[in-house]
Amino acid sequence: MLPQTRGPDETFWQAAGEAFRQSEPARLDQAATYSPWAAMSGFRAGMPAETDLQLSCDGQNRAVRLLDNDARLLRLDGEHLHSEHDGVRQKNLAVRRGDTLYLKWQGVLYTVSKVDPLSHTDAAQGQHGGLTAPMNGSIVRVLVEVGQTVEAGAQLVVLEAMKMEHSIHAANAGVINALYCREGEMVNEGAVLVEMG
Repeated sequence: MLPQTRGPDETFWQAAGEAFRQSEPARLDQAATYSPWAAMSGFRAGMPAETDLQLSCDGQNRAVRLLDNDARLLRLDGEHLHSEHDGVRQKNLAVRRGDTLYLKWQGVLYTVSKVDPLSHTDAAQGQHGGLTAPMNGSIVRVLVEVGQTVEAGAQLVVLEAMKMEHSIHAANAGVINALYCREGEMVNEGAVLVEMG
């Protein structure tokens, strides 16, 4: 019987995150070199520095929080990540190309990528077929009817919240299956307004 393979452990995720942080390209605005707000160091006034990253590897997504002292235990030198964990020092291959990191960890080559959690919000809404209210407000205009075919990006509903108008747009082309709101109606944040198929 073969031993069961395990996925990447927490030490792996911390190492991958630190390799990403230390391999960030140099800042283009040299005038902001000494500004803590332009730095990628995780600066927080009066608190320890920390950086949050969203990483993906082998179908797993993981939020990784890097603390300032992690950089002392994990050091990227060219294409090698030097690490020390529980008194054991290791040298691992770590090559970054754009938003992808190739990290050899415990004899296995992993492909790790950065994930932008906000880039998937429109797609996630479209996959579930529902378009929701981003905040509490009142419906000002309903611009579609049930059965109507719409293109991706088409304006569907206008919501007034905080004295501003917010448009709800179709993430994908499709057909309006149902409307769950009407003009003048108050809606809560997260309420499904339009269902598309």
